[in-house]
Amino acid sequence: MAKEEIKTLKFKCPKCNGNRLECCEEGPYASEILAIDREGDFEWGEINASGMVVRFQCLECGYVLKDSEGESLTDNDDVVKWIEQKCPQE
Repeated sequence: MAKEEIKTLKFKCPKCNGNRLECCEEGPYASEILAIDREGDFEWGEINASGMVVRFQCLECGYVLKDSEGESLTDNDDVVKWIEQKCPQE
């Protein structure tokens, strides 16, 4: 049986139009997100340490993804919803 292909989401920064998303963790740790699929699975770049996620931001300009209350997103599922709502997927 053929495995169903899951399409990855494309991030586009509303501030600089960059397309690289970064996960910033507590401490001096950060990991680039290479791809995100609609199931909420993230493909991570090199991760040197593990810590608590404090925000997701544009790797190019530092724009922080926030919810409707102005709080930084820290959950993978919330990032998927944010990208689906705010970034064209064409």
